[in-house]
Parts: sequence; structure tokens; C-alpha cells
Amino acid sequence: MANVLDDLKLAYRSGSIVTRLLFVNVGIFLVLTLIRIFGFFYQAPLLPQVMPWIAGSSGWERMLYRPWTLITYMFVHEGLFHLFFNMILLYVAGRIFENLLNGKRLLAVYFLGGIAGFLLYFAAYNIFPVFSSQNGSLIYGASASIMAILVAIATYQPNIELRLILIGNVKLKYIAIFFVAIDVLFLDGGNTGGRIAHLGGAIFGFLYARQLQKGNDWSKGFFAVTDFFGQLVNSKPKMKVASSRARTAGSAKTTSKPSQPSKQDKEHQTKIDSILDKISHSGYDSLTKAEKEYLFNASKK
Repeated sequence: MANVLDDLKLAYRSGSIVTRLLFVNVGIFLVLTLIRIFGFFYQAPLLPQVMPWIAGSSGWERMLYRPWTLITYMFVHEGLFHLFFNMILLYVAGRIFENLLNGKRLLAVYFLGGIAGFLLYFAAYNIFPVFSSQNGSLIYGASASIMAILVAIATYQPNIELRLILIGNVKLKYIAIFFVAIDVLFLDGGNTGGRIAHLGGAIFGFLYARQLQKGNDWSKGFFAVTDFFGQLVNSKPKMKVASSRARTAGSAKTTSKPSQPSKQDKEHQTKIDSILDKISHSGYDSLTKAEKEYLFNASKK
């Protein structure tokens, strides 16, 4: 069991952004499933009590007091089919996006697309009379984020082809159009809130790709904001200590040369680079047990 956990940790740490998003979504689903099963045996409906704290809501008051749900909702899946379908689409569209536009942009589109999807859902439920009796409804799932990724890459490179079972090669733009059309045509059916969120994510993905083609990368703004708050959280007060000798020395200054990496450090880094190259070319499963252990131990240092 310990080896399995070590392999999972290593796969997460050495994996791409798509891999890490898959891990997070599946991990949260498993935790929620355990909560549901625990509640079943104790005859206590625990999951319905937990969901309002992590799912998005159309209610003003609930979102005001639980603003974090704007982010957490896009990692929550209650049903296995919902999770499975979303993760398949995330893997397929995400790998293409990551290969062409890099993982950092993919992460930004995932979050921004999810936020855009929620905002359209929230606006619709507070504007249109058909939703007046559903104040405080909940929304969850990564669908809006994944639609943003799919539509973005289909807009950026529309003629990439995917081989579909029983169908053959299909251009990415037609796959994206199909999913968007399904959401539009069935807006008055079930899961109306979810379909509205899907369209919000799709709209963002389309606009993001169009702006990127013009040289405007919206992900830079996203990471400027996240880096700013990250610095606020991680910042430490700087302490300046001066000795009496330093004070009397006046303008005297000392400089030290940066330490050079040792031969052992260079060999270590070379081995790490070769393992990472092997993962990028042949996948994580191609590593030997010794290579997996070496990479895992290195990641803990």
C-alpha cells in the first residue's frame, strides 16, 4: 500500500497540469463518496450538509458569506458518470491545449472559464423569471472549465483532428460546435443551470483564444493577481541586523561569491533531467522502479 501511495505522489508531482487537475478532481470525488457512505451507515445525510459549503449558489447571501465556493464548485462531482465524462474530456482537450499553449495557460483558462461559467449562471438565475422559485440553487462540476479549454483550443487550432470510435477522424472545431449546440438546444430541458454555465465557459474560451491570436494573453493578468496574493501570504518581515563594527565601518562593504554547484550536484541534476526526459517521451509508466524511487526521493528534498 505504501508503494502505491508513493507512486501516486510521484505521479502527481512529476505530472503535467492536466494530470494534477485529474488528481484533484478525482481525489475530491473520493472524499465526498466516503462522506456519503459514512452517512449511509450512520443514517445521517452528511453529504447534503457538506455540499452547500463547497458548491456554488445562485443566492446572493450564500455567495456573500461563502465566496470560496466560486472556486471550489469547479472541482466537485457528486455522480460517477458526471466525473468520468468530465475527466475524459479534460484529458483529451487538456493534453492538446497543454502541448500547444503550455500548462500555465491551461490552468488559467480552467479557473477563468469556471468563473465565467458561474457568473453567467448566477446572472441568469437572478434575472430570468423562470428561475424565481429556485433562489439558492446549487451548481457544481468542472464542465464550465473544461468547455472553456475545449472551445479555446478548438478556436486556436480548429483543424486538429481526433480519431473517434465508430466515427473516424473529426476536426476539433466540429467537436466543440457539437457540445455547444447540445447545451443550446437543451437549455429548456434538465440541468438548465449547468448548461448555462457550460455556455459561459465556452464564451470565455472563444474570447480567450481570439485575444491570444491577437497577441493578448489574458492568463498574464490571472497570474499577476494570484502571484500578488501569494506574495502577501508568503511574505515575511525583513530584519536588518547591524553590528557596532559595521556601524563604525561606515561605507565598508563585503561581497561573497555565489557557491558553485559541486560535481555530485551536477550528476544528480543530470540524472533527474534524464528521468524527466524519459517521462516526457514515453510516459511515467515507462520508468523503472529504481527511477521512480530516485525521482520521488529527489522531490522530497
